[in-house]
Amino acid sequence: MELFKKIVRISFWVLLVAGVTALFAFVQKQESKTLCSKLNISILRDPMHENFFVEEDEIRELIAKQFGQVENTPLKNIDVNRLERLMYVNSWVARADVYMSIDGVVDIEIEQREPVLRIINSWGQSYYIDSQGRLMPWSPQFTPRTIIASGNIIENYDGHSHAAVNQTINNDTLKTRNLLHDLYAMASFILADEFWSAHVEQVYVNKNDEIELVPKVGNHKIIFGVADEMAEKFWKLKTFYKEGLNYTGWANYDTLNLKFNNQVVCTKSVRNKRLIPALKGEKTENTITPFRVGANIKL
Repeated sequence: MELFKKIVRISFWVLLVAGVTALFAFVQKQESKTLCSKLNISILRDPMHENFFVEEDEIRELIAKQFGQVENTPLKNIDVNRLERLMYVNSWVARADVYMSIDGVVDIEIEQREPVLRIINSWGQSYYIDSQGRLMPWSPQFTPRTIIASGNIIENYDGHSHAAVNQTINNDTLKTRNLLHDLYAMASFILADEFWSAHVEQVYVNKNDEIELVPKVGNHKIIFGVADEMAEKFWKLKTFYKEGLNYTGWANYDTLNLKFNNQVVCTKSVRNKRLIPALKGEKTENTITPFRVGANIKL
């Protein structure tokens, strides 16, 4: 009985292997005869953005220049790997996958890169950093809505469309990209928060290599300092907006400094001479006002 079961098991596996081999051979044979019946191109975009940087027509034109007419071409003559590599000629392509079905359909799935930050460096050169932290070129054809970073930024862009902000690039002008990494991290933090996305207009790097924020509302500037402890600094700023500026008014300060622990140091605006309610610990005759987080407004 045991011998019989063993023979059955062996026979089953032999038949299974033979069947798979035969099926594979059949598919190979059919593929050698099958012509491409259709070329499908799907472009995946972030639904939160309205950016159309990769268009189906330009992808078809690119394929036609390199491969000629794909439809009615035998599938065996279509180099899938080469076709995938070709997609990356477009600097706005993040990922490309090519599939061929037994019925002759060639599917190309493309994921579009999404810029999160536009860099304008010290020489006026513009380029983008995408959502994956990789550099990409600026194009006059597209004007995506992104945060802008400018000021004392000497980092250059030399055409490496997929260079990461935190890695060394042999042909780049800089060996390290710490500043770009910090700016990318800050832009990502801002965009991930609905409140800050609605409040921050621009990022500026001053002559001391400190990061400043330019808000969409008000004429004050926000001295952020270095891009560390971002969650704490943004929490301090939000607390000040709610507990401070809502009482004193948005026009009373020129600068808000977040570099100090547990407080926001404010410089009063010289444009506004009227008296304002003092914050806890504040001497109203001074132009420098420390706002301690959690303090109450003196009315």
